[in-house]
Amino acid sequence: MKKIYLSFLLLTISFFSISQQAYVNSGNEIDKGNCREGESIEYCLTHKKMKEYHQKNGQHEKSIIENDNVLLEEALQKVKSGAIEKGIVYTIPVVFHIVHDGGAEDISDEQIYDAMDILNSDYRKLNDDANFVVSDFLNIASDSEIEFSLATKAPDGTCFKGITRTRDVITFDGSQGGASQVNAIVNGNDVYQGNWPGNMYLNIYVLADVGGAAGYTYRPTGNFGATMNAGIFIKNDYIGSFGTASVVKSRALTHEVGHWLGLPHTWGSDNNPGVSSSCSQDDGVDDTPLTIGVTSCSRSSNTCNDLSHSSNVSSSWNYDVVDNVENYMDYSYCSKMFTQGQSDLMRAVLNTSTSGRNNLWRSSNLTATGAGQSVSLCSADFAVENMDVCSGEQVQFTDMSYSNVTEWEWSFPGGTPSTSTLQNPVVVYSTAGTYNVTLKVTSGGSSLTEVKSNFLRVLPAAKTLPYFEGFENHNNLSEYDDWSLNEDAGVRTFTINGATSYEGDKCLRLTNYFETVSSVDELISSNFDLSSLSSEETVTLSYRYSYRKKQTTDYESLYVFASTDCGSTWNSRASLRGSQLSSEVSSNSWFPSSESDWSTVHVTSINSSYFVNNLRLKFQFSGDGGNNIFLDNINFYKGGPSDKSVLGLDELSSVKELSLYPNPVSSELNIKFTTEMNQDVNINIYDISGKSAQKQLIQAVEGSNLVQLNVQTLSKGLYFVNISSGESSETLQFVVK
Repeated sequence: MKKIYLSFLLLTISFFSISQQAYVNSGNEIDKGNCREGESIEYCLTHKKMKEYHQKNGQHEKSIIENDNVLLEEALQKVKSGAIEKGIVYTIPVVFHIVHDGGAEDISDEQIYDAMDILNSDYRKLNDDANFVVSDFLNIASDSEIEFSLATKAPDGTCFKGITRTRDVITFDGSQGGASQVNAIVNGNDVYQGNWPGNMYLNIYVLADVGGAAGYTYRPTGNFGATMNAGIFIKNDYIGSFGTASVVKSRALTHEVGHWLGLPHTWGSDNNPGVSSSCSQDDGVDDTPLTIGVTSCSRSSNTCNDLSHSSNVSSSWNYDVVDNVENYMDYSYCSKMFTQGQSDLMRAVLNTSTSGRNNLWRSSNLTATGAGQSVSLCSADFAVENMDVCSGEQVQFTDMSYSNVTEWEWSFPGGTPSTSTLQNPVVVYSTAGTYNVTLKVTSGGSSLTEVKSNFLRVLPAAKTLPYFEGFENHNNLSEYDDWSLNEDAGVRTFTINGATSYEGDKCLRLTNYFETVSSVDELISSNFDLSSLSSEETVTLSYRYSYRKKQTTDYESLYVFASTDCGSTWNSRASLRGSQLSSEVSSNSWFPSSESDWSTVHVTSINSSYFVNNLRLKFQFSGDGGNNIFLDNINFYKGGPSDKSVLGLDELSSVKELSLYPNPVSSELNIKFTTEMNQDVNINIYDISGKSAQKQLIQAVEGSNLVQLNVQTLSKGLYFVNISSGESSETLQFVVK
């Protein structure tokens, strides 16, 4: 095994304000004219995306308009002929695909359920404000007789709750029209990896970025058929009315579903509200007045004269009515209705073969997708926010079973309480260890049981400073209480490596060279008790790392986070990104082999606000198909940055010029130092765990002193020798070979 001893590059890093966003969306130029008043993103891109789609398929502007008109005419003829029977409620299976990178964009199930409630309320005219529209439109505000139900069967029949989750940084990059985001879902979601046919499901893609807009979709004029591309792309903070969203943003999904069901904007088939020429075009729906579109909420707005429209505009109005500002297909903040004509058009679209919309509500498809039906119990499952907890911490268990669960029986060996019949109980664990959890759920006469072995880890007693970790005493992190891992499922992981190191025999290695996908890997510490420190004191976290890029364009990052609540929430403390991490390139799989291959980092931004009794640290590597990274000698101690490993003692004063040799050593260790006077000097050798391995009291004389210690009885590995006299001391490290 090769041991590397080197001089190092000292990097002192203070706090960087960083974002989890790994992609910078630089390709989206915002059209301010397409934004709602007070917002800085475009409200809807549907017609722009439709134009892009048709042009990619060789159609020009004229044929695009003709294509839209053919759909409208076919649907409207069905309405006029009476072929669309009223009183029949069409149910549409829905799947929400959430793409996230572990941040706020990973919205809760409850926020999704709220969005579904709003959607159904709006399309059935059950919204509380439906009876308070402008009087001109009160009698034509319509129940569309269209409902939406979360699917409960994936394409392969797998039982699920109508929500998939995919972890991928592509959620922040909507610049490619959503194709890359859909591809990430197909290949990486947690339910079924494959195509979710657009003629079986209304696919809703919940993202952090959708090309600089709140949302968009594709009207059913394209040849999408059974592909996923005809879904709805929507920003996470425009889903529902709470969580990341708000009430004023909650109707964006209603708007996009209207497009998905064939409706244009109220001013016509473009994304240009407020343009005067829109008075001479039409949305094809007779009972929506002519308008140029509004981006605020002026209920008295009257932007077009309905009595002087051109011959290509049809209208059922015999007076110059005000704009239908409160229409879901406009841009106002006070939308609350569809007209009867719009409802007729959407129902007609559901009866046309275009893009398979007429298959969605068929009973055979509802059976295949499990939507709109009484679903039996099919899954017992549960989760906690954090599976590593501190002693005495309250653990909130969340039931994730479905469907129609009526009874819960929990078993928590080692916890208080040890059993519970609540759906979402809170449990406290007081003793360090790893614990099993069992949940039995019942629905009617059916029961399912989920047992998760070694599910919850209660951390050992908090460590105090100083702390040093060189990874010398273990072969596998899974058997090590001090550190745990959190990495993308099986893509790569930190492992203990015995072929190279900064010092000693071992270090941590993350093999990243052979990966072709983006991924995030985390190394998380156990807990530290810093509560005894005063606000005037300082602490330093130092570590050594070795890394090279694979290509000059690689942009990978290493972050340091700290948590004051035992890992429930994290705050960034330092980061190395892109060329800060390394500007050097190695086209081969990187492996450090010389003194210049390692760098030392001192993190000085863990200030007094982090002096708590359950502090945890986290190293997070965000990779994007670059090269390997190595970590070693993590040192956490009181005081400012030190080039030497610190076991937490004050700087040397009366004992000076300390050195030791040979290093590595096999039999006899020489320790040399000088003192300013005759004095007693304590020499204490510690192993990597901090246990004293050998002690000597030396009566040193003024001037130079040499102490020879026999270390043949010590096992191979890394050790520390502490030299102290009075209140002064210093620590050096050495290796027994």
